[in-house]
Amino acid sequence: MSNVKEVLRREMKRRRAEADDRAERDGKIAEYFLGLPQVARSERIFIYYSFGQEADTHAIVDELLRRGKEVYLPRVEGQEMVFVRYKGQALKKSRYGIEEPEGERTQARADAVVLPMLAADGKLHRLGYGGGYYDRFLPQAEGAVKIGICYDFQRTEKEFAESHDIPADVLVTDRGIITGKRTEEVECRR
Repeated sequence: MSNVKEVLRREMKRRRAEADDRAERDGKIAEYFLGLPQVARSERIFIYYSFGQEADTHAIVDELLRRGKEVYLPRVEGQEMVFVRYKGQALKKSRYGIEEPEGERTQARADAVVLPMLAADGKLHRLGYGGGYYDRFLPQAEGAVKIGICYDFQRTEKEFAESHDIPADVLVTDRGIITGKRTEEVECRR
């Protein structure tokens, strides 16, 4: 399975690099994301701070703060990913080149967790960069709605999920919103 994942990672990175209309696509993603009822209901949102050619989340983070949401950004500590409350403070580049917040890690539970995706399959499983940080974190986020973000051209019908992979409940792309089978359960519980 790891060979399939590596081939997909290279392919999706290439597709992102070749996309010359990412700014327009990012605007659509932000519009769809910010219109989600799951986002409107969430008070505490754990979201990644995009870097490189990832679907941009900077405008989303700014708007969530403007709306009074509690925003938490990830920071890597050893093999663990922790979240830190973000209020607009300066960020520091990690060894991976990702901007991370300083400050105390939170013990708060997320209402929503936003997932970066190199690829998303038909069941909304996520392909990441291979570090396993979200794989280790997501079991701790039980009860939170999991929202994946990627460009529509990053969707694939190729199967790559493994038994430990936790799918997103909702996927937001520049072409719209795709819901997983658990979404209705999440909406009814809240």
